[in-house]
Amino acid sequence: MQPSELTNRSFAAYPPAGAALCRRRLTLLQSLPLVLLPILLRDLIVFDWKLPAERRIVEVQLAYLEGTATPERTGFLQGFRSFSPGNDLAAMDWLNNPGGFIERLTAWLWSTHQMDRFRNHAEAYNTAVNVAFPDRAPTLPRLGIVILGTGPAQTSYRPFRKLLPHGVSFNRIQPANGLSTILAEASRRAAASPKDEAFRHWYIDGEGTHDTPHLTHVSYARLEQPRALLLQKIQSSIATGTMGPEELRTLLARLKPLEIGLTDGTDQGVLSHFQMSLLTEGAGTQIFATTFVQWAARECVRRAQPETLVVRYTPRQQAQTMNAMLTGAAPSGLDAEGSLIDADMGAFYTWLNLRRLSGADDMRFLVWLEGQSQAIAIGPGLPAGTSSDAALNLKSLLALVT
Repeated sequence: MQPSELTNRSFAAYPPAGAALCRRRLTLLQSLPLVLLPILLRDLIVFDWKLPAERRIVEVQLAYLEGTATPERTGFLQGFRSFSPGNDLAAMDWLNNPGGFIERLTAWLWSTHQMDRFRNHAEAYNTAVNVAFPDRAPTLPRLGIVILGTGPAQTSYRPFRKLLPHGVSFNRIQPANGLSTILAEASRRAAASPKDEAFRHWYIDGEGTHDTPHLTHVSYARLEQPRALLLQKIQSSIATGTMGPEELRTLLARLKPLEIGLTDGTDQGVLSHFQMSLLTEGAGTQIFATTFVQWAARECVRRAQPETLVVRYTPRQQAQTMNAMLTGAAPSGLDAEGSLIDADMGAFYTWLNLRRLSGADDMRFLVWLEGQSQAIAIGPGLPAGTSSDAALNLKSLLALVT
């Protein structure tokens, strides 16, 4: 099947919003090169469950390709048409299984020594789309807060080492009511945002007992049942002795939220698919709280482009044998020291990832060692590489940062 053979009926198996978008852009889709179209369809087939920021990325690509013809755009399309995969690839069901087609296409590009040329075309194309449709600026300065949850009572580890050159280190923070103060500020920002700005304000944590009005809340602890069901599926699949890593990856990719106990609703359908992807695409997210939180923060920044992000790490279980962890055996204890190190590195990665979004020069970032007196703040007006002995509570510190 070639792209020119697509009809309105071709998208019958697609969810409603994605199918409607494909039908509105049918003429464009019919005109695209075979090596480019499935890359777009991979996003369109799951368009219904994408976050708003992800939907915009898909829509601007279609708008760019459908816009007024320019020599640059014509050159991109001719470049993609210069790749001629064999009939076996064209015969695949790339319409309903674009991910499978892309895997086969990738193997073909490597085997024919064309991957570098294809990558160069793809990077130039993405750059042109981003120039034509730059990311919109946030409605208010982005705020990232990372809370390093309960660590060891005594430790020689010094937190914030990678962030110290970029902000102000505070050494006399008054920790009382710190967590509730941070969540209240995040909720206030979310409540003040336009009502059509869904999924712009997030709270990600290793526990799940806190009240978070107006925030999209993702919690390792609250996903205990889905994690257990997923581990059961993984264990039973491995136990057959016939399923290798690739087959297991395919099985996980085809899971639906309800199969692991995630309920669907209007907006919750989007959130359920997001949470399922955290558990099925992340390595160790089903087992370790710190791994889950770090991966969830990364994916949230990449996919949701949040304006407010609060991330709270809590201690993870000590490592056990793989068999014990896959069977969901009770942890032998908590690794407080290792968790603190994981969380500190996770805070640094979150800062780096947030800086890749629009408005980076006006971003504010705070890391606090929960229950203790140490914090670091980064943002406009905060001199980099300095320290302060001012006695501040969390409310005063937030006012200084924001």
